[in-house]
Amino acid sequence: MAYYAIMALGNPPSVIGQQFVLTEFPPQSISPWFFAKPITWFSYAAFLYWSFGLEAQKKHFLNYSDGTRRFLFVITALIAFGALYEIFFNFMLWGALEAATGGNPDLQNNPYPALRDPLSLTFATKVVTLVFAMAVYSLYYLHRVEKEIDKRTPTPVPSFKRQESFDVDTIRNVPMTRSYSFAFTTESRNSNDEHDLPN
Repeated sequence: MAYYAIMALGNPPSVIGQQFVLTEFPPQSISPWFFAKPITWFSYAAFLYWSFGLEAQKKHFLNYSDGTRRFLFVITALIAFGALYEIFFNFMLWGALEAATGGNPDLQNNPYPALRDPLSLTFATKVVTLVFAMAVYSLYYLHRVEKEIDKRTPTPVPSFKRQESFDVDTIRNVPMTRSYSFAFTTESRNSNDEHDLPN
């Protein structure tokens, strides 16, 4: 990536990102079966760098406050939302231009909105797909951190069976005394009264 970027300084491409799309690395003359575009190698390397970087810093995320972790989760979700929209937009425009011109898909570019230099759709699509993949992995990573914190946090033992684990006192079930029907108690009272009467 650095090599093609330095080469573009003296001879800037007419389309932004095109120098990372129209070449293959390693050259097919050296490796005729295993090669890819520089932007493809960059996407894979950047995703691995981001993933391994997050995993290496897990102990720091475990020490962040609840508010900080929630803020990072919301911001990451916002980035994923924006990148997902750009993916749909780029693929829609890419397919429409390819159907209209019938040319090489690597040569399709986005001239909107009135850019000084058009943007290569292959380059832009892979970049926003990379951003979306990193955001999705970040959301998954933050979710794992939350589960790890919940697992390490001891749950208070309830003082009795029906008590909830949120320190909220609940009403203890008290066994009720056996109730008798009114008719049964009346009959028993009347029969006792008759036995109590004097002869």
